[in-house]
Order: sequence, then C-alpha cells, then structure tokens
Amino acid sequence: MELSQNKRVADMNYFELIAWLGIGSSHPGGFPATKQNLAVLQILPDEYVLDAGCGSGLTACYLAKTIGCKVMGIDINSQMIEKARTRAEKEGVSHLVEFNIANVYDLPFPDNKFDIVIGESITVFLDKVKVYREFFRVLKPEGRIADLEMALLKELPVNLRHQMEDCFGAGTNPLSFEEWHNCLAEAGFQDVEIKNPQALKDNGNIVMNELKKDWVLIKDLTNKIKRQPTLLPRLQKNAGFMKRNRSYFGFGLIYGRKPTPVKLGFKDWVRQVIFRKKTNSSK
Repeated sequence: MELSQNKRVADMNYFELIAWLGIGSSHPGGFPATKQNLAVLQILPDEYVLDAGCGSGLTACYLAKTIGCKVMGIDINSQMIEKARTRAEKEGVSHLVEFNIANVYDLPFPDNKFDIVIGESITVFLDKVKVYREFFRVLKPEGRIADLEMALLKELPVNLRHQMEDCFGAGTNPLSFEEWHNCLAEAGFQDVEIKNPQALKDNGNIVMNELKKDWVLIKDLTNKIKRQPTLLPRLQKNAGFMKRNRSYFGFGLIYGRKPTPVKLGFKDWVRQVIFRKKTNSSK
C-alpha cells in the first residue's frame, strides 16, 4: 500500500496514517510496554523470532541489539519495511534482522519455522482466530506466541464503539481478556494466559510521544506538519477519545504455546485410517 504524497490526512485511514508517519510503537503502553513484555518472555540468543506487523522495526532491532537473536520482521506496508531496513542498517543489526512485505493471513513461510511469534496491536483490527491459526502453523512445536493487544475491561456502549471505529477504523474490535484467551485456545494453543494485564493509563498522546523519541521519525515530522496542517488535529482526536474513555480499556500480552504433536501408536494409526475410510465412503 503506497501513499500519495498529495493524499490528505483527513482521507487516510488509521493504518495509512501510522504508515505515513512511520510509527512503530503506537500500541498500548508504547515502547515501555514492549520492553516489559520482552523481559517476561526471556527470549534466547539462538531462538528465531517472527515480528508480525513489525512497523518501522523498533522492536525487531531492539531484540537483535539486546539479545542477539535472529528476527524476521514482516509488515503489509512497503513504507514501513523501507523504514525498518533503514533502521536496521543504521543500528548495525542488518546481519540479524530481515524485513519483508507479507500478510499475516497468509505468511510466506513453511510450517514449524519460528521459535516465537510476537505481535503488537495488529490482531485487534483483524480476524483473530484466523491470524492465530496462521501463527500456530509457522511456529515450531513448543513455540510461543506473545501478542500485545488492547482489551475491554467492561462493555463498551454502542455510541463509544462508533466513535472508536471513527478514530481507528471500522475493523477495530478489542475483546475482553477472557475472549482473547478463548481465541488463542481455539487456534490450538495451550498454556494460554494473559501476561502483564493492566489498565490503560493516561499517558497522553502515545503516537506523538513515540514520534518525539524515535530518531527515524522525528527528522521529517516538521515537514509533514507543514504539508498537512490537519495532522495534529487528527492525532489529537484519536488521543482525546482514548483519554476520555480510558476506563473501558486495558491491555496485556496474549500468550500461548504450540503443543508437540502426539505420536500415534500402531493401533491408534490403524483406527485413524479405518475412521477416515468410513468417513470418505459415507460422503
């Protein structure tokens, strides 16, 4: 998805806006939440990580620099991938991190490829079980999923849901922690739990805070504000919604493990073959 330089901010959806700004940590809690979650996961140097929806590569490069593990970062937006590759080169981790354009619904990787899949505020906009089943496929047996997502702490009134969708897009659908848990279990994961669950704090405009701290982004922000005078009001609108209604929202790390397939004994294998034959003959 490429954006025209002449496209107005008012005409961009939330994904386009974030991509145009090049933001990699617009998720709940920002980059501090990322570091908190990575500390809990205890990723090892010899593990291979898939960063799904990597954005501008902030988390992937941080992992490579601090742990020394290999990371594959994927994003559907080519502008994000370009910024991520620039970041990896500038930070000296290009030998550990690779970035490619890919869709989380149809990952271009074989089964049992990765030790861990991480995501940060992407599944909230998507078909959750479908995404989790694809993550399940590319994980090795005993591989882990760790998805930082927004959650509802109480039922969101219809009018506020409409306002939320107006700010962040029609597909925005945060679940309760219990519903997030159930989605991961339905996709086949075991030992499912919510790590680091917490309420959303009033920490101002996360997007603007991340823009100010990230050297990849700040260098061209001033020019973008000059070209697009409606940019700041748009960001303030989104931030204002979350600030007014933060009591409804929390976030946490949706965590699970891909089990090792159970090996069938000879008798179990024979029963399975007979069952399949009966099933096929009855169709």
